[in-house]
Amino acid sequence: MSIERPPGESTGRTTRRREATRERVLDAARDVFAERGVFGGTVEEICARAGFTRGAFYSNFADKDAVLRALIAREHERLLARLDAAFDLVGEASTAAGTDPDPRATMASIADRLLRSVPADRLFSLVQSELEIHAVRAPEVARAFRAADARFRARVADFLVRGLARLGRELVVPVADATDTMIAIVERSNRRALLRGDGSDPNALAATMLPLAMLAVSRPRETVAGG
Repeated sequence: MSIERPPGESTGRTTRRREATRERVLDAARDVFAERGVFGGTVEEICARAGFTRGAFYSNFADKDAVLRALIAREHERLLARLDAAFDLVGEASTAAGTDPDPRATMASIADRLLRSVPADRLFSLVQSELEIHAVRAPEVARAFRAADARFRARVADFLVRGLARLGRELVVPVADATDTMIAIVERSNRRALLRGDGSDPNALAATMLPLAMLAVSRPRETVAGG
């Protein structure tokens, strides 16, 4: 006697399997690209790392570039989720405007939230570097990378502006320039530690320089008379 299954049960199970397969392929691609580079990594290596046949690969992705675009989207979405979680805690790291006796200490707390939201490990740094370098070389990939990177930088800009506003401060430089400066400090801090290869704290430089940079590019917000 056959057992009738609820409508959509089989479809739902197939969808979950397909999603799990895609995630395994993307995880494998991330590792291969980090180790071998985007140009050096091959579909065969990705399949071997994921434990799938080429058939399983091509049933989910048209080619390596399709995997690359999906990986860019996924990694940036994960990063944005971490940033959003950090933004929710900005209020805990700052005090009411005009009541903070030591703005540098509060800046350090806000900077710490930002640093904890960005993975500071070798794999993340390698993958991000490879994706960015490949985007420079390949215009069709660059569009996807620029769009994802723009969303990330917009979120960091929001974090910076809101964090300063809670301290009663405002930027004295364009927000895009301030954002790029903060991101550059974090990236350099991480890469310097990786280059040393001695287990140095990847956030050491950023933890020192971010609060100072945030103070340097901001000032106490002027109070409008009658406001």
